[in-house]
Amino acid sequence: MRFSTLNAWLHWLEQLHPVEIDLGLDRVLAVAKHLNLLSFSATVITVAGTNGKGSTVAALQALLSQSSSDKPRPRVGIYTSPHLINFTERVMLDGKPVDEALLCHALEQVDQARISTSVSLSYFEFTTLAALVIFSQTQLDYILLEVGLGGRLDAVNVVDADVAVITQIDIDHESWLGSNREVIAVEKAGILRVHQIAVIADNHPPQSLQDKVASLACNVRWAKGSVANIKAISHGFSSASASASVDGRHDWHGVGHDGSATTIADLPLPKLARESWSAALQVALMLDALPPADICKKLLASVQLAGRLSVVEYNDRVILLDVAHNRQSVERLADYLVQNSGDDSSLEQKWVAIFAVMADKDIGAMLDCTLPLIKKWYLPALQHCPRAEPPEQLLSSLKHRQAAIEQNKQPNDADMSELNAKIMLNVEESLNEAIHSASHNDKIVVFGSFYTVGEALALVDPHFADRVDEIDRADR
Repeated sequence: MRFSTLNAWLHWLEQLHPVEIDLGLDRVLAVAKHLNLLSFSATVITVAGTNGKGSTVAALQALLSQSSSDKPRPRVGIYTSPHLINFTERVMLDGKPVDEALLCHALEQVDQARISTSVSLSYFEFTTLAALVIFSQTQLDYILLEVGLGGRLDAVNVVDADVAVITQIDIDHESWLGSNREVIAVEKAGILRVHQIAVIADNHPPQSLQDKVASLACNVRWAKGSVANIKAISHGFSSASASASVDGRHDWHGVGHDGSATTIADLPLPKLARESWSAALQVALMLDALPPADICKKLLASVQLAGRLSVVEYNDRVILLDVAHNRQSVERLADYLVQNSGDDSSLEQKWVAIFAVMADKDIGAMLDCTLPLIKKWYLPALQHCPRAEPPEQLLSSLKHRQAAIEQNKQPNDADMSELNAKIMLNVEESLNEAIHSASHNDKIVVFGSFYTVGEALALVDPHFADRVDEIDRADR
């Protein structure tokens, strides 16, 4: 074996291919064919989209792994990216990260196939194939594949999935995918196949996506109310009865493979996004794998995903962690900040932010929707992350956005306090100062990237503290 440890493999992979992100299927397809990885006996579900992929996969895993009285518990394999702390989070078997030794063995098999086919693979392609090797050698009922970037040319798309899920579509990764939703949707729709089961979670699907679904004659279920005149094939939530809706309870409506309507009533407010749960419930219904209503209720109330509006209590402080890193996801985070700020008369006095982000993101849009809600900003440098926007540049952007708000405000608008922002050495220093300097009523929010949240989780959550590695996660 080339290397005996996962860290050694991953450090080598970071230097192996000349281009970090190299979209295209020819190279990975050649190696996948050599390893016989193009088809599986398990039901394969591929999930693409800009926001909500990870939450949808988490909801699917929870639903599809439920046992029934006459059948053994289904086995589920999951491939997602990126990870928060340890690379093994990307490959899950039955809800647990894969063993490092098993992953190293799979990487060795990919390496031998790469040499035999004279192919150069990127970091993401190499590790995606390793995950597929593990799945091919494990008796599984379901395989859940999360697209890393785009869809059409992403490495997971070498596998023809039985079900395709497309989540919310927004503008992100413009250099690779395009600068508007219509163009980006074409890339996401690349995971679709002729007559395939397709579940669309986007509430406003671009016309290009609608056209692609129609041209392939997919067996599609759209998000409720997203496309005119298709009520018979829609899925989504509606408010529960007036007496029950006080605590946020609601009903879910779906359509089975035979066109029959299904409703699960009086569901609790979920921990994950409702759009993600709706898509996952619809997939389970189409696969005749929807658990009983009482099980669905328990799952919605309990299933969480680290770093997605995760609340942790640490050193007598409430810390909110969210990997939001583009406009749409940060708008959702901002809504949460407003709803959980307490006294509406002083929203800007409630949240302290630890914010670090990749330089290629729409940082201005992210700041515009959060700036009025933040009392103080801590801007840490990220460890092992050359793609991060320098804290000095973030501080300059904050000053520019605040000046623009002050210049454009109307006479009756409330005055914003003077910008309070500080450059920090790292996330740990930011957390320590935020905890000791903020007032008792202040809450701390950590957001901007997987890197930012991953570094924070390693400090504040015991579940992650013992899983820290020094891997440079170059493909985030």
